Order: sequence, then C-alpha cells, then structure tokens
Amino acid sequence: MARFTFQYSETPIAPSAPFPNGQIVLRPLMLALLAAANGNTFRCVVWADSGADCCVFPLSFAIAMGLNPLEMRQNLTGGVGSSGNVTYYDDLTIDLGEGLKFHTYAGFTSGLEAQGLGLLGQRGFFENYNVIFEHRNRQFHIDT
Repeated sequence: MARFTFQYSETPIAPSAPFPNGQIVLRPLMLALLAAANGNTFRCVVWADSGADCCVFPLSFAIAMGLNPLEMRQNLTGGVGSSGNVTYYDDLTIDLGEGLKFHTYAGFTSGLEAQGLGLLGQRGFFENYNVIFEHRNRQFHIDT
C-alpha cells in the first residue's frame, strides 16, 4: 500500500457578522485532471469531501470538455446550495497525479459554479481510497 500526503490549503473567508475579522480555514484541496469519455480533458481544483455522495463538478467543466448536458442523464440533487439542483451525469476519469487515478460516474451541476471546484465524494473517490485527515498537522493522506 502506498501513502500520498498532501498539505491542507489555507482559504481566507471574508469578514461577516459572526467573524468581523474574517477567518482562515483549512481545506483538503488538490489539483486534478478530468478526462471525459470523449477524450477531452480539464484541469481543476478538487476538494476531498466525505459528505458528498458522489464526485460532482460545476456544469461549466462539462461544457469545457465538450459534453452536452442535453444528452446526459439528469437527476435533481441537494446539498450544494439548495435541494433542487439539476445534476447531469457522465463517465469520467479523475487523475490526481502520483498514480492516483480512478474512473467514476460523476455529476455536473450549476449549483457548484460559485465554488468553482469539484467535490470528490463517497462514490468514486472514498470507495477506492482510504483517506486520513490530520487537521491538527495541516495535512491529509490518501492510501492506495
């Protein structure tokens, strides 16, 4: 078994009523290369999110890879901004580098456009890898 270690990314959050000085949060972010079944690719940032049921990305990523949402299977999903997001699905290969590469049936939704990044969820990512979060040490590990 191989272990890959990544550093958490520091993400600044703007000031708000409960946090008037803003805040810095740590997030398990990685770079990924997405490859659609048509052979087109797209490089993006992904977030290892154990709360996501499957891997899901902004709809604009699908369009950038030449996928046509009108030809994709769709479902209403929740949890990414509301309970009625239309999510379009297609086969996808996700390459995190270092030999961390997997194939999954992934979703694309406009509900993630504001975040501008993909979520690596239970189906596809967590079902294939053991992930250990060491928030205190500002790192996370992926075991193959």
